[in-house]
Amino acid sequence: MQLSRMLKTTYKTAWFMAHRIRFAMGTDLKTAKPLENVCEADETYVGGSGAFKTRFQRQTIVALIVERDGQSRTRVIPSVTAKTIGKFLHECVSKTATVNTDEHAAYKIPMKNFGRHDCVNHGKYEYARHNPDGTVSHVNTCESFFSLLKRGVFGSWHCVSREHLPKYANEFEFRWNTRKQTDGERMVNFVPMIEGRRLMYRQPKN
Repeated sequence: MQLSRMLKTTYKTAWFMAHRIRFAMGTDLKTAKPLENVCEADETYVGGSGAFKTRFQRQTIVALIVERDGQSRTRVIPSVTAKTIGKFLHECVSKTATVNTDEHAAYKIPMKNFGRHDCVNHGKYEYARHNPDGTVSHVNTCESFFSLLKRGVFGSWHCVSREHLPKYANEFEFRWNTRKQTDGERMVNFVPMIEGRRLMYRQPKN
């Protein structure tokens, strides 16, 4: 609505333009540098729409990998399994990285392919563990990212459909990855990302 008022366009035009911008904000994994050093991986449930029976069926899963003091990667996944988590990690994280996760069983098998796996047990109220080598194991950076994402959903958009959630996740991924930049620097980095990204309002029948 704010874009519609400022640009003097219809709501439909402003809505589509915003989605095209979010679509372009997604990281191109073919050219992006793999996340290294200490990374955190976690997932959260974001409210959606639909007449389903259980709480978790009504919501959509957003998986996140974030390098401490570095970049983030998001993905909407159908389920938290070793296959979906493993594929996401393989595409985004260097094999030499140390990966921190919670105790979810889906991480156990994929983590065998990485340099080190540190796990915190939230079920036993363990949220940060200081290790003998001086490192700290936690997924609190992921929790910070998720709190920002959910604040946007609840406070600004109110309802986000499963279909469009990946684009909203793109926006917060871009915000996080450019958090140390000015608005001008963000724009300079974003404009080249538009090239080759075309989002159709509706898929052609043919």
